[in-house]
Amino acid sequence: MNFEAIGFLAASVPEDSDFSIDNIPFGIGTYTSITGRTYRFRCMTVIGNYAADLAILQDAGAFDDIRGLNENVFSQRTLNAFMDHSPKIWSQVRKRLQEIFIGTNALLQSNETLQKAVLHDVKKLEMSLPVEIGNYTDFYSSREHATNVGTMFRGKDNALNPNWLHLPVGYHGRASTVFCSGQDIVRPCGQLQKDPNDPTQGSVFGPCKLLDFELEVAFFVGNTKDDNYITGSPLTMEQAKQRIFGFVLMNDWSARDIQKWEYVPLGPFTSKNFATTISPWIVTYEALQAFQGPTSAVKQDNPLPLKYLQDPDYSSFDIRLSVSIQSNSMTSAYQVCESSFQNLYWNAAQQLVHHSVTGCLMRTGDLLGSGTISGTPEDSFGSMLELSWKGSKLVALSQDGTGESRFFLSDNDSVIMKGTCTKPNHGRVGFGECRGTVLAAGSKAQVRHLGGASLPQYESFKVYAKKSPIAWPMEIVLKAKKVPYRFEPASEEIPILEFKEVVSGKIHSVAGALGAARFLDDHFSSSKSLFPNDPIDEAYALEIVQIILTRMSLPEIINDSEKLKKALLEGLKNVRRMIMRLKDFGHGGQFVIGGYSPTIVECFLIPYLDYVKSVDVDLCVEFPELFLIDSLCHKHPWFQR
Repeated sequence: MNFEAIGFLAASVPEDSDFSIDNIPFGIGTYTSITGRTYRFRCMTVIGNYAADLAILQDAGAFDDIRGLNENVFSQRTLNAFMDHSPKIWSQVRKRLQEIFIGTNALLQSNETLQKAVLHDVKKLEMSLPVEIGNYTDFYSSREHATNVGTMFRGKDNALNPNWLHLPVGYHGRASTVFCSGQDIVRPCGQLQKDPNDPTQGSVFGPCKLLDFELEVAFFVGNTKDDNYITGSPLTMEQAKQRIFGFVLMNDWSARDIQKWEYVPLGPFTSKNFATTISPWIVTYEALQAFQGPTSAVKQDNPLPLKYLQDPDYSSFDIRLSVSIQSNSMTSAYQVCESSFQNLYWNAAQQLVHHSVTGCLMRTGDLLGSGTISGTPEDSFGSMLELSWKGSKLVALSQDGTGESRFFLSDNDSVIMKGTCTKPNHGRVGFGECRGTVLAAGSKAQVRHLGGASLPQYESFKVYAKKSPIAWPMEIVLKAKKVPYRFEPASEEIPILEFKEVVSGKIHSVAGALGAARFLDDHFSSSKSLFPNDPIDEAYALEIVQIILTRMSLPEIINDSEKLKKALLEGLKNVRRMIMRLKDFGHGGQFVIGGYSPTIVECFLIPYLDYVKSVDVDLCVEFPELFLIDSLCHKHPWFQR
């Protein structure tokens, strides 16, 4: 990047910021705008002290000329959809953002209104998991760490197992308890070896006493367009590098005493599955290329890996890593270790290649951890297990050693991991913090779910309307989405749905059942969607709904009963014609769109048919096809009154 050309937002980045113009990471954040509206789970990037809403930038046309970038890709609650694009598109989006933040693309610089909508104080963001993680694997790729642990438990002469230099050792972890930085971690309880020196004495149940952190860096998989995802073919080294989207810091919390009792013969289980914390911003693979450097091993030739694991560009990245601990009585955190991502024997591409070698399908959103990253000096050991050398010496939490000290983590300790890359004439590239605080065993920690999943965002639903056919679709929609509500009689012809934000308490409203259906479909996705999945079917459904809405408003403007009946029948004929056309297309099923459950069409059609019957139309005789649908729906729970 030519620093002489930098202006606009890029020029305002503080020197010590992790988020220079050469970074441009991606994350998911919630913020409150200057108008007081809360925007939840938004795709974001960050430049200096500003976070930028990518969905608003996309709506404003920032990426219109990037061919292959899907519409509304940044309107999702996770980054998975964006990550499933190719590296070429990842790079084009990142470059466009750099142009916008520098000002060579004037889209944002010349539009103050857009700036207010897009840019927000990064310190006020509430960050969430950036990705829906389908699978999580943790490796054991630092030779220094593996040697330390092996020496502790097997002796110096047998520190590395015979297979270690031949393949990246790893195990499958638990994706459901990967948390975003800031999530409190409850000290786990589990089975502990009753006699530390005699396993034959059995176990007792209780809180973990040897709780530990593990300093790691993890990467996310994207770009599922190759043969691996289609046919299960193993990834080549070059393909693997095309699948790596970006990196995060990771703390793989570990219960060492639980692990000691359970790990024979299959390895860790409950000692590792209770919590894993990652930093919120994904630093792209591309952003790290400028910091490529040799691993601590320099080369792999004793032994030479099998051909599929040989990386012609064998290297890692010069990411300086640190871990600090702060108890609740300390005024600031104290750094207990400093390591480097170069302290890896097996790099990220090799890990991914080996993961796929037997035909494992690697999916967008898969998370692969490096394993604990330790160096050779004692102050570069990446876990309390190593720093305290299996609990044999205290780890000081102060410079002069007069303050607190630890063998392992205590309740209320906060563990803060950081990672940064720097070089001359290049912007700083960092990850922000990966932070977690230990709560006492038995504590209740509010889990911050992915994209708000399982957490209600809205409550206190009320429908304001007349008791009339035009209000009934609103009630059907609410029943279909399993949303409890209260009906409030009102004089408005168009029904109004009112509801409250759980967090802020702000009141919102949506007019009309169709708008309410769209809103509820987005925010109550755990129940079946009201709208057809196929876009052509959805277009037909909305066309039918529009015909019905037009006809249901006629009683307000036509006073003559015969003219009204004639107009209603005419609308009904149009609806029947469209339904029969769908049948001609080969749609099966009993309902309008050919499925085996109602959709948005029936939510409006059944109230319309009820109204038509009230003006003496015999559906059974005149519209037998609609009569069958009407009879079917009146047995369905959505339509019970």
